[in-house]
Amino acid sequence: MNKIISTIIFVILCSFFSLISSFSIAQTADDIEGKVEESKKNELSARQRQELKNPNRKPFTAVIGAMQVEVDLFKLKVHPKKDTTIMGVTFTVGKMRTRDVVVVKSGIGKVNSAMTTALLLEHFNPTEVIFTGIAGGIDSLLLPGDIVVGKRAAQHDFGQLTTEGIIVWQTFNYDETSNPLFFPCDSLLIKKTQEAGEKARIKFIRTYDAKRKPTINIGTIVTGDVFVASTQFKNRLEKEFDAKAVEMEGGAVAQICYQQGVPFVVIRSISDTADENAAKLYKKFLKVASFNAAHLVSELIFLLEKDDKRQTDREK
Repeated sequence: MNKIISTIIFVILCSFFSLISSFSIAQTADDIEGKVEESKKNELSARQRQELKNPNRKPFTAVIGAMQVEVDLFKLKVHPKKDTTIMGVTFTVGKMRTRDVVVVKSGIGKVNSAMTTALLLEHFNPTEVIFTGIAGGIDSLLLPGDIVVGKRAAQHDFGQLTTEGIIVWQTFNYDETSNPLFFPCDSLLIKKTQEAGEKARIKFIRTYDAKRKPTINIGTIVTGDVFVASTQFKNRLEKEFDAKAVEMEGGAVAQICYQQGVPFVVIRSISDTADENAAKLYKKFLKVASFNAAHLVSELIFLLEKDDKRQTDREK
């Protein structure tokens, strides 16, 4: 009898201490997460860290597009140019006016774009990265030809798949620490892109029997290895991420740049509405949307060049 009572007491005590231990671990995890979030508030941006490390470094801008149509216009503007091929990826190095640039086609999807970005940073060491091209519109107010400048980028297909759908996780760095769910785009590049929008030679587009000038918008751009052509999924992305646009590369480029401390921005021109009409609209507006994104980025690079010249003149 005494043995039975002793066993019961032992089990109760073990359960009690297990609960205390679990509570302590949970509290510690919450504390750590809170401290991490608090520390991020005071964290220097990639551009600030870069300027502190090497304040006299000459600007060198990288432009990436997933498809040939998204980079062709830039390559025409690079003079003189030199092509370098690394692991099958061709990088075009030269100048746009007086700005040192490198232009590259990444290929479609997150794996191709991540690989290209890693090669780009390793072999060319740009001071900033601009990822550009086309995207599906999530915001119902956006029409083909409109442009979204990413305030932040995220990956919508990284996580845990359940019977209810996917539970999105934060991505992981190579040391297994968590990245933020949203990668913040560089504030200077966002600001200068807004200014560029007022001057860029953007084509008017005829949509729904009316010719209109595309709008330039700031917001969240989400990335996944799927071409979204579903109203249901589109609505989910808007609800869960407050997304304005969806595409297949930007979030992967953002992750690599974030992990390596390189300022970046994602700029996308809407080619379709990411619903059941997406494939048809994509074919119709691919070229003009790519053209508008390219001209906006070209104007952005011109403004960055002018700012550098003014800074140099002040230092003389």
